[in-house]
Amino acid sequence: MSSRMRNCIRDLENKEHPEKALQEYAMQYMQLHGRYARVNLMMKYYIFYETISERINPYIDSAREIADSLHQIIETFFAKERSQEVCVELADALLGLRREVIDRMEIITSYVDCFVVYEYILNRVQYRFEDMEEMPSDSVFAQELVNFIFSVKDNAAISDNIRFSVGQLPMRMSRSRYFDLIRESISIYKGSDVSSLESFLYIFRTNAMLYRDAHMSEYFTEFVPTLEELASLDYEAIDKDTYDIYAEKIRINASKLGDVSDLYMQIEELINAMYVICVTPGSVSEEKNIRPADMVIREINALFLQKEGAAGSEEMEEDRLNQLGEEFVKMEGVQEHLYEGLNTAGAVLDEVTESYKNTIEDLGMAQDFQTLRRLSLLTSNSAFADLEEKEIEEIVTEEMAEAVAAELIEECKDLFRGKSRMLRRAVMANTLENMPVFFSSSQEVADYITNSLSQCNDEAEKYASKQLLLEMMQ
Repeated sequence: MSSRMRNCIRDLENKEHPEKALQEYAMQYMQLHGRYARVNLMMKYYIFYETISERINPYIDSAREIADSLHQIIETFFAKERSQEVCVELADALLGLRREVIDRMEIITSYVDCFVVYEYILNRVQYRFEDMEEMPSDSVFAQELVNFIFSVKDNAAISDNIRFSVGQLPMRMSRSRYFDLIRESISIYKGSDVSSLESFLYIFRTNAMLYRDAHMSEYFTEFVPTLEELASLDYEAIDKDTYDIYAEKIRINASKLGDVSDLYMQIEELINAMYVICVTPGSVSEEKNIRPADMVIREINALFLQKEGAAGSEEMEEDRLNQLGEEFVKMEGVQEHLYEGLNTAGAVLDEVTESYKNTIEDLGMAQDFQTLRRLSLLTSNSAFADLEEKEIEEIVTEEMAEAVAAELIEECKDLFRGKSRMLRRAVMANTLENMPVFFSSSQEVADYITNSLSQCNDEAEKYASKQLLLEMMQ
């Protein structure tokens, strides 16, 4: 990070020359984002070309239209003179592509969670057909699990341990108690932003196989027949041959979903990096250590679009890629240095924005700081972060929470109606694992674990649960 950035952060913290420091901070932070995005795009675009050209991912064709649009945007930005208006148009187009990728990832996530539920069921019948080794008695195991859960001092880690344990222990909770927990979970959001509640509802519905998307009939429909077969199985009376067939089908489909998820993650990261570049075009100087990144991006883009001079034999293409790969040596350490600067500058963004809100408005820099917030989100760990700015966030009222809870409970009742108890338990376990912890003391946790084990008369199910929990403890 430059000394100029360090100095302006220091001035802002000490409230010295705030107008000048704010302008310097915004400019320097924009430049850091622009440089980092170029280096990031160079590396990931190169890897993406290898993925596509070598047909590493079998789902390439499903994203062909989105990828082609992205290549055209990259060509327009890097190969032509572009005005500020063109950069704005490209950035808007990238946000549209980003929304498409997010929509498809939500569908993929929905399918993944459906298979997770059925995998849970098959895991609980697995040891009807396989030998079971000796396990600790229920009382001994319960005590070991309680000791493990509370062996850490961090409350967040304790909560994670509790939720995972609830998701793996034999599910023997009544439906009425489960519905009460749904109400309690939603009631926590009273007084919070509606967007927070919406995030919870989305996660719950995918975990419960309740998520529906208008485009589900268009994309990734190859997974539907297997899910329909899994829904029709009689798990109480399943035999070994049937178990083996569907355990393998789940494994194969999980692998396929992993492939398609990886592909769309790659594309989303490319879109994010290109978006940052489009909104920071005037902020990146022609620095020597950034020029190789721009050159590699142009050359990879030409290979994708098969421009004159880019096409050729496989040997020529490989030589070209090897030559481009040599440019990475020139960039060694640059990305890490830039990322360190981004972290330092980003650490004070919220505080600066809040502390100098009026000054930022007076300077006409509100849009700049809104852009910086977006860019900060795009360099966070979540490639799919929500970039929408809500001027006035609606608050969850008591009436709203009650209505939403009633609607969600009704959806669950419809889902459970006519379904086997094993499927109901699997859905309950999958959703409870992602709900707020509902215990008020360590004794309640201990009682829940003890009751869950003692009420389970299915030795295969109990063995599978203990095995998974032992793996966590080990």
